[in-house]
Amino acid sequence: MLLRIPYTTPLPSFPAIPTTATSLQTAITAVSNFLLNTRSTLVLSGAGISVASGLPDYRGPQGTYTLNKEYRPIFYGDFVHKDAMRRRYWARSFLGWKGVERVRPNKAHVAVGRLWEGGWIGGAITQNVDSLHTMSHPDMPITNLHGLLSTVLCLTCHTHSERSPFQKELHRLNPTWSEFLEKMRSTPDMPIKRGPDGDIEVPGVKYENFRYPPCQTCLKNSIFHGMIRIDNDGAMGRIEGDGNVPGIVKPTLVFFGENLRDEIKKEAEGKVDAADSVLVIGSSLATYSAWRLVKRAKDQGKKVAIVNLGGVRGEDAFWDDGEGKVAAKYRLGDGTDGVRVEFDAGDVLEGALNILERIDGKRANRKVPLNSLGANRRDIELREIEMYGP
Repeated sequence: MLLRIPYTTPLPSFPAIPTTATSLQTAITAVSNFLLNTRSTLVLSGAGISVASGLPDYRGPQGTYTLNKEYRPIFYGDFVHKDAMRRRYWARSFLGWKGVERVRPNKAHVAVGRLWEGGWIGGAITQNVDSLHTMSHPDMPITNLHGLLSTVLCLTCHTHSERSPFQKELHRLNPTWSEFLEKMRSTPDMPIKRGPDGDIEVPGVKYENFRYPPCQTCLKNSIFHGMIRIDNDGAMGRIEGDGNVPGIVKPTLVFFGENLRDEIKKEAEGKVDAADSVLVIGSSLATYSAWRLVKRAKDQGKKVAIVNLGGVRGEDAFWDDGEGKVAAKYRLGDGTDGVRVEFDAGDVLEGALNILERIDGKRANRKVPLNSLGANRRDIELREIEMYGP
């Protein structure tokens, strides 16, 4: 089966929804209206929100596919079956891991967590593998749709372990690479190419001599005696041909060409089904695993808001009036029924949060249900947003 990377060129921009949301302040107002008039919003986040933390995204204005036309990630089948591809992956990930380990949440992650603490969202699904949502707010319900970089697992026995001890073992097995890493850190102008998920390419560097360890649980298992070959230092021996042997360790992130785990897929679908609206931030929805969740919500009649710098895959389907045009309730509305704006998600959420906290208090602490307040809450809220907006 031929696999291709979806949408490596920039997706076209989309007109602002509502049409008045063309400045940061009006975009903030629209998103505030959206959140004020929903009961259980689910956030779906993408790589765009972690750019401010220093991690490159794929398709943004400064994304990897935009700046490096030759970049190609490793496909799952290649990692599983080709020893050379595993050596390439672990070498480049080895060089980039410290940079990933040092990143910290930015205002977008903080705002999402505060929205959850205040009761304006019910939780989040993230396509990101950087753990920054959890680092910012450990108690917030989060579904890591595409896995995590911070852990590794064995493809044979499915043993999970932390990435940091695995990284130390890579240092031990590759002293020359460790020296090169120190040189790279002390040479700011070294010509390197940074990719998503901690991938670092150094032009001209060969990867065939990089060594990686097998799963220690499988290595000690008598069932696999003689099937896992190691060298004198305990590194996986060179594997010719298919390369599909026991004890292969991979990061727990989902590679291109790899299926989502059934339990993660069901968990994500369950969150969509339980929500009454979806707020997409920092994602072009280029991967089908994310796009289909928003389409699922839309097919169920739920409201959608999108805050993303750049275009979004197939977004016409979210706003169509049935005649190939953006429905009037979106174009002429105030954001209550849907939002599509192209601004930094951190700026928009931070601004919206300030409004929500001023005029709505902590929704999670409210004793009286929204529909029992007596007045037309929507009209009151919209007037207050206009009065107190940034």
